[in-house]
Amino acid sequence: MSRGRHDWVVLDSEEAHAQVVGDFVVEGVRAGECVLLTGLGSREPRLWARLRRAGVVAPTWEPSATTAVRVVPPDPARLPGYVDGALAEGFPGVRFSGALGAGDNPFEEVVTELAARVPLTVLCPYFRHLLVPGQSASLAGAHDHEVDATALHDDGTFRLTRTPEGLRLAGELDSGNADALRAVLRATPRGDGRPATWDVADLRFLDVGAADSLVAAAAGPPGLVLVGASRLTSRLVRLLATRHPGRSVQVAQADGSGSTR
Repeated sequence: MSRGRHDWVVLDSEEAHAQVVGDFVVEGVRAGECVLLTGLGSREPRLWARLRRAGVVAPTWEPSATTAVRVVPPDPARLPGYVDGALAEGFPGVRFSGALGAGDNPFEEVVTELAARVPLTVLCPYFRHLLVPGQSASLAGAHDHEVDATALHDDGTFRLTRTPEGLRLAGELDSGNADALRAVLRATPRGDGRPATWDVADLRFLDVGAADSLVAAAAGPPGLVLVGASRLTSRLVRLLATRHPGRSVQVAQADGSGSTR
């Protein structure tokens, strides 16, 4: 998302919020920007965990008034002070997002004015079930662009999306979630001569049954690449791959390094 944009996104689940807003925050931190967040409430732990998994903050990190990611009060009148303060500290730009309830967004007017005079990038997340009739049309007119957060599968616990490299698995996946397992296998490409690639950095839980089913069905020639797998997930899929002759699983880091079973 380029600096200075004022975009909006419609989300279908809390998992989608952690992923989409998390990506927005991670991108800002990596660009050296200050990220201001408001209204998160109980969503904070999940979002902070997302930042830790992405490696943009330390394992013991917590937000404060001096960190690159900061929590600000849900008061539109005070936002300009926080934005100007961050820019005065030397940040090249500021990002703003958070979580919104039902009805109108009280920040829309102030962020529109701020974005016209300072390098401010805004992502306004709206939950689909809280939108009122006709609100989508008014939101489209008030923003630069609607971010596409379409998922191949999102049941609130497990979320599957497509990326340029392959598939992205997030949340929790167990053997009892047959619909999610079918969605992963249905979306995994075959026949192009390249290993299937799954980004599992945001997959917080994977049970033995689900892992075994996925390895057996998806790791056949030319193989399967897991990117960003946790240590536990890596050990699990390597072990299960030995049970299925002809299956190949490569566990890779985000930089492309990795090992093969």
